[in-house]
Amino acid sequence: MEFTNQRFTVSEVASLTETNLNTVQSWRRKGFFDLGASEGWHRFTLSELFSVAVFAEVSGGTGNQDVASSACSFAVQMLAEIIESNAAPYFVGASRKGNDPVMEIAYGSLNVGATLGKLISEGADAGAYIVVDYSAIFSRLLKRLHAGGYAMENPNSNV
Repeated sequence: MEFTNQRFTVSEVASLTETNLNTVQSWRRKGFFDLGASEGWHRFTLSELFSVAVFAEVSGGTGNQDVASSACSFAVQMLAEIIESNAAPYFVGASRKGNDPVMEIAYGSLNVGATLGKLISEGADAGAYIVVDYSAIFSRLLKRLHAGGYAMENPNSNV
């Protein structure tokens, strides 16, 4: 089976994202990440696993589940860009209660500062800004997958 076609149980997702099983289940019930239409048991795709990893890292690092959910909403698209074109996408965003979230995607670390400056100059009063490095999250997730025996090293693969 090709690595990108693997499916993961919720307990595997919890382990791979270094998150408590009950926490992942609670996030799922609250709809913080899109898992499509499924009832009962759900086997997570690599894209869904990555979405949970993004949500876990952002919410754990910031305590802001609104921004984590916003960053997570781009996760599937960003994963495709990382795998297919070796892109280096960053989420730049913020959310303050009572205001709409402010967010934008920047490509390459050199563009993060310009994106932050643009959002701030546009007068977006959104509180503290958060920068999410999707490539770094994917790299950490890949290391956990390899360590857990889920993925075999293949020098001819981008994944």
